[in-house]
Amino acid sequence: MSVWAEFNPLESIVIGSLPEPEKLLPFTSLKGRYANYFAEIINRSRSELDHLEKVIRGFGVKTYRSKQHYPIFNGSTINTPPLGIRDIYTVYGDSVFKGNQAFEWTREFPHSCDDALSTQNYRSIYELDTHDIFYNDNFDLFDAEEHLARPFWHPSLALRCGNDIFISESYNNDGNRLGEEKYRHWAQSVNPKLKFHLVRCDGHLDGQLFLIRPGMLLTSLDEHQLPEFFDSWDKIHVEPVKDQWWNKKNTIRHKHFHPVIAKSFFNFLQTCTEETYFDVNSLSIDEHTVLFTGSHPELFKKLEKKGITCIGMDMNATMFWDNGTHCVTNELSRKGELEDYA
Repeated sequence: MSVWAEFNPLESIVIGSLPEPEKLLPFTSLKGRYANYFAEIINRSRSELDHLEKVIRGFGVKTYRSKQHYPIFNGSTINTPPLGIRDIYTVYGDSVFKGNQAFEWTREFPHSCDDALSTQNYRSIYELDTHDIFYNDNFDLFDAEEHLARPFWHPSLALRCGNDIFISESYNNDGNRLGEEKYRHWAQSVNPKLKFHLVRCDGHLDGQLFLIRPGMLLTSLDEHQLPEFFDSWDKIHVEPVKDQWWNKKNTIRHKHFHPVIAKSFFNFLQTCTEETYFDVNSLSIDEHTVLFTGSHPELFKKLEKKGITCIGMDMNATMFWDNGTHCVTNELSRKGELEDYA
């Protein structure tokens, strides 16, 4: 069981999950039609995840689901459901790095993939300690360097490419310096020849850069933001998510669900969203097949001419949770040996 690169043939994977609406709604302030809007968003999200699993299984990939063993409500706020599981762990070679979370309402979240990880025969599992230190104050004021006196790291800040790993230059409160140091030390213990490259961007890298196959990438970043490693690669540029219509409207993240936002998003679900929203956050089945978040006809035609089969996944409701096909999945194993793709 190993993973060396993002585009190697997929063998097994975990897919995120959400609780039933009736388990979550009692802990929100939503009533009447607004509660119905939110319930519909949850139900559609669950259906999209089930369909995603069905499609992935159709390629002969073994699938597992994350499990919420912890309470939905912690006494003061809703605990984060086990949906965006890309932030929990990463496999490099035959070793696992388990990241950690910053907030009181996410403290148990990293354990939601433990059952799936236990089915694999990894050489080692390194777990980033929290030292029982969590932030439990105003989310908008959180600063990972200032408020967490311990290592903190989301694996989504990095992408694997054989002997090279790419990391976002700025963590955007998804990690801190101590966390990056721990991550680098772990990865180099797996592969002493490993080289790190900084990408000049903020936050999770998988929403801004996608490695389609050796020598080809998809990105919303400008040329000057990419490391020299990619100078000879074929680069396909798309519009940044932050410039797209819905992202400008969807300002709520990790907070209680406001009725107006629920209604707005429900109305959004009634539109042809694949024409207004496309995300680089995509999942590679192998070097020739990609599951994309949403559809992009012009891009798909371009990629298909290059031998890439593009499968647009309907993730309209799941996008309410700020997650695409890459965020809601996390590979356990991919075929392939360690290679140099420079």
